[in-house]
Amino acid sequence: MRTKKCIVRCYVLDGRNFASRDFGGASDPYLRIKVGENEFNERDNYILDEPNPDFFKHYDFQAFFPGCAPLVISAYDYDDLFGDDLIGTTVVDLEDRYFLPEWNALKDKPIESRELMHPNMSISQGVLRCWVEIN
Repeated sequence: MRTKKCIVRCYVLDGRNFASRDFGGASDPYLRIKVGENEFNERDNYILDEPNPDFFKHYDFQAFFPGCAPLVISAYDYDDLFGDDLIGTTVVDLEDRYFLPEWNALKDKPIESRELMHPNMSISQGVLRCWVEIN
């Protein structure tokens, strides 16, 4: 099978009900978006005391199929003194999407509400609204 070079574009709209990692207040969220070794870190753009952050950004990654790493979106709580805390993560299997005929047949990719999960907790730590295109 031949390798095909693509651009993965992830649009991140907003988050809802992000779990608090600060005592007595809401988290100060920011995102880290990663595909393989390529990462966008939005730490410098954290949003102060906001459990329902608006992001409205997109991120482009070069990817090769087959063999593409998953898209990993992690929300963190900014903390200048004690270190940042993970709020939660969601993972998108890009390989499944690339090879799924039903996904490829969609002209307009749907907005997804993806739960953020933390490895030490069994319940959702918030919801991230986004959509992903593979061009």
